Amino acid sequence: MKRKFIYITISALLFAAGCEPGYDEVSPKMMPITEAVFASGSIDPKDAYTVTSLSDGFIVKSYVSENDLVHDGQLLFQLDNRQQNTQVAIAKNNLAYADINAADNSPMLLQLKAQIDAAKIKMQTDSVTMMRNEQLYKTNSVSKQDLDNATLNYRSSSSSYEAALENYNATANKAKQDLINSHAQLQNAEAGNQYFDLVAIGASKVYQIFKKKGDLVRKGDQVAQLGNPDSIVINLDVDEGSISKVQLGQQVLVELNTEKNKTYEAYVSKIYPHFNETSQSYKVEARFVQQQPGLISGTQLQANIITDKKDKALLIPRTFLFSDSTVLIKKGDKIDTAKITTGIVSDEWVEVLSGLSTADKIAKQK
Repeated sequence: MKRKFIYITISALLFAAGCEPGYDEVSPKMMPITEAVFASGSIDPKDAYTVTSLSDGFIVKSYVSENDLVHDGQLLFQLDNRQQNTQVAIAKNNLAYADINAADNSPMLLQLKAQIDAAKIKMQTDSVTMMRNEQLYKTNSVSKQDLDNATLNYRSSSSSYEAALENYNATANKAKQDLINSHAQLQNAEAGNQYFDLVAIGASKVYQIFKKKGDLVRKGDQVAQLGNPDSIVINLDVDEGSISKVQLGQQVLVELNTEKNKTYEAYVSKIYPHFNETSQSYKVEARFVQQQPGLISGTQLQANIITDKKDKALLIPRTFLFSDSTVLIKKGDKIDTAKITTGIVSDEWVEVLSGLSTADKIAKQK
């Protein structure tokens, strides 16, 4: 709930009621007045963050308890990662196989080299045969058909040799690419394995634990809340109609829901410019003037942000004021309408800045 109220300190009766038939009468009085903006909120650790699961699994180990102090990178919870370990093992095996295939002396590449050597020998043999037939043809020792056949055989074996070279190069390049991919797959698998270890970010205090050993957590589930170990803050929700009055350094009077009728003093330390559509409010942060030991994170509270104070203010009851900022003023036996300028307005009282004095009497119909 969000509202604005005005707290007015009085030490005597503020007004005297008249006895005019059909009208109530009062005279404005000079009294101290304090304006405050109401806000609800909660106590939270400074720089709080939520440890969130990045994978699905059961919590197999919990290494911390609430109120524990932890250091940066400290392991907090461990999820069941047997399936992920299997993926890592498969990736390691694939990498070992790819490393063998990419080596210069791998069985696959040695076989292709043997095919290249055989194709080269045949090409060289066919080349010698073709040149011999060319010489013999000049002396009519072989027919034109024999020469053509020898030339065709050489061209065929030359093409086979070129194809063997290309096949070797393509296979060797693919083996190297497979090796690179296998390295990346292993790195991804090992990185995924880290998602099952939930660790602290910076020096922190464990304020709340939402999941315990044996609980099933899904990706995105909140497991624990941590924060600054040395300080807590007051997070307040202020409605959009009152946020313009809130400024840094203003006094805040806080009442915890767990300690009714006890007031703590704080001050506005930060005003967030973003409007929260869900809560329909602005977030304001406050800090206790004196640190209060033993406060529990998440404790709900009500607060009044002191936005203005006046030692002397001319006040009238709000019920005597009309919506157009006019009042009925009594002058002798006559009642006229007077326009006034108002200042602080609450549910019950109105500050008069101009248009009335303590000598005036205002009226309203009974």
